[in-house]
Amino acid sequence: MNKPRNVKDTKSLHKRGLALQQQGRQDEAISYFDQAIEIEPKNMELLYDKAISLQMSLRFVDAVSFYDKVLDAEPENFAALVNKGLCLSNPAMNRKEEALLCFDEALQLVPNDSGVLSLKGYTLDSLGRYREAIMCFDVVLQQQPDDINVTINKGLSLAHLGRYDEAIAYFDKALEDEPENLFAYEWKKDAEKMRDKDF
Repeated sequence: MNKPRNVKDTKSLHKRGLALQQQGRQDEAISYFDQAIEIEPKNMELLYDKAISLQMSLRFVDAVSFYDKVLDAEPENFAALVNKGLCLSNPAMNRKEEALLCFDEALQLVPNDSGVLSLKGYTLDSLGRYREAIMCFDVVLQQQPDDINVTINKGLSLAHLGRYDEAIAYFDKALEDEPENLFAYEWKKDAEKMRDKDF
C-alpha cells in the first residue's frame, strides 16, 4: 500500500480505522490509525481513537500512554479522562487510586455524571471505602432509581459494612425488577447467611 500524502488520505485512513474498530478488528484498526498518525502526529482525534482500540484489545498500559498524550494537549477531555480511569481501575493494571483521580477530574467537568459516579463508586468499594461508595451510588439512584447494577452494588457496599438488612432490601429491589438476576439472588443469600450468623 502506497503511503498516503494528503489530508484527504488521513481522513479516509481514519474512517477505515473506525469501521474496523466497530467490527472488533482492533489490530487492523490500529494499523490504519498509525498510518494516519504518521501524517498528522498531533491529531488528537486519531490519538484518542487509537487509545480506544488499544483499550478494547486489553492493552491498557499502551492505551493509557495515548490517553495521556491527548490529555497533555486537552486536559479537559472528558472521555479521555473517563477511559484512562477505566484502564487504570482494571485488575490488570490495578492502579485504583490513580483511577479515582481521573474520575474526580471528569466529575469536575461534568458534575454528578451518573456513569462516572457509578465507576467511582465501584472503585471505592473495591478499595474498601464502602461509605464513600454508597454516597456515589446514592447520587446515581436519585437520578436513575431503576439502575439495577447500581442498586446491586449499593447492596454489596452495605453488606460489606455489615448492614445486612439494608443490603437485602436493595437485592430484593433488584430482584423485583429482574427476578432472574443471579447476582442479586446469590448476594442476597450470602447477606442472609451473614446476618443470621451474627444473631
